[in-house]
Amino acid sequence: MVATQPFQRILAAEIDGRCQNIRYRQNQFHRLQSVLVQNIDQIKDAIAADSGHSEEEVRAEICLAIKEIRTHYASLDLKKDLEVEYRVAHGKDNLDGKRGVGIVYIVPGSHTLFFSAVAALSATIAAGNCVILELMKNTMALPAVLKKILPEALDADTFAISEERPDSAFLERTHVIAQNDSVSLSTNTLSLPTSSRTVALVDRTANIPAAAQALVSARFAFGGRSTYSPDIVLVQEFAMKEFVEAVIQRSSKYLGGQNGEARQTVVNPRRASSGASLLDAAHKEASARVIVSGSEWGVVEVHDRRKSSLLQRKVSEKVLVLHPVTSLDDAIDFSSSMGTLAATYAFAAPAAAKYLTQFIDSYSSWINHVPTDLLIGPAYPINQPPSRETRYSILSLQVPRPQFVTETSNTTLIREIISNTFGQSKRSTDVWREALAPLPSIGQVEGKRIGFFEQGIITGGVITLFSFVATISTLGIYGYAAVRRLKG
Repeated sequence: MVATQPFQRILAAEIDGRCQNIRYRQNQFHRLQSVLVQNIDQIKDAIAADSGHSEEEVRAEICLAIKEIRTHYASLDLKKDLEVEYRVAHGKDNLDGKRGVGIVYIVPGSHTLFFSAVAALSATIAAGNCVILELMKNTMALPAVLKKILPEALDADTFAISEERPDSAFLERTHVIAQNDSVSLSTNTLSLPTSSRTVALVDRTANIPAAAQALVSARFAFGGRSTYSPDIVLVQEFAMKEFVEAVIQRSSKYLGGQNGEARQTVVNPRRASSGASLLDAAHKEASARVIVSGSEWGVVEVHDRRKSSLLQRKVSEKVLVLHPVTSLDDAIDFSSSMGTLAATYAFAAPAAAKYLTQFIDSYSSWINHVPTDLLIGPAYPINQPPSRETRYSILSLQVPRPQFVTETSNTTLIREIISNTFGQSKRSTDVWREALAPLPSIGQVEGKRIGFFEQGIITGGVITLFSFVATISTLGIYGYAAVRRLKG
């Protein structure tokens, strides 16, 4: 364990509230963006060496990371910040007053490390916090680059890099962003659903070719290691044949040829998973069928064994697992057995998609598409409204600190009641009567309730009455005919 001494400057800056100054934060953003752009080639080479991702995937990660910086920087509004700061001085309530949580300790995930670190770092700076970025000693290329360039750009009073995990006593003083499972969760940890499953559902009402394209891309992109890559695709059994054909067509096109199959053979040993691969297990599984496969990738269908190990694991490989379901309710029941999901992708007609996502417990649900940008970086923090523009919301790294100048009507009311000891005034009497009055009507028209037995009685009565009327009518007809014959 490291001592807390190296971070004394950080602790002092937190006490001073240095990061609360919006001009200071803006300057930090300029320095951060500038140093990254100046070293972009070195960063790009390091990402490619560590991940084995394609050039296009590396560029996508870098572009998304730089966009995080730009978006958070744009959220800093000096004019609005000053208006909020001086509300009290102008005799106004500051209902939405807030400040940063203090010190944020970032533990970046290994998947798309550059974006993961930059997304958390930029959100933390924008929220007005000091930052400690954990970059452990290892053989990866990117951490070494970041250790070199970031301290040169950012203020050492408010930013530091930690190569070892501080003790728990120090971490309790910080707000931890844990992008992997290596940090014990506590009340001040912004945790992510790193081990939760992601499930896709394909109904027979879906656009099958579009669903196959989206799910094949999501499973095979970025090494298949994203939290949001689909771990299982549940396909309505009547649509399975068409979906499998579409998947074979898309996967062969996505991975075949000079830019596909050859590239898949280049596997970085630092990133390879330990133990037998899921594809190896699928070849040995009696209830599984390997539909199509290549070097380090495959598409597998698991037939009838819901307890198969292939359906119970978080997938971090380029293997797309399919499983048939008999109905929407069957898909809901099976998905619910996995606990709260990291994400749900529902490919179906709007009504069916609404039904699926309403009854499946998932941190987020996406209808008829997979957001490709979510395949880069960490998952959204759990139980917090996600930001569609950035991975971390600034509000998730701030605490409310409202300031009140004016009294509310409740304050005035209670003060009047308490000050009137014997409750003899008309105002006190009116308040008491109003408090005990019934709630307003909900406005629903009261209907006549007919139960099971009442319905039976009514049905029986209708049948009896119909029979009686039919009998009388028949007798009347015969009687009329008889009278006519007598007269004739």
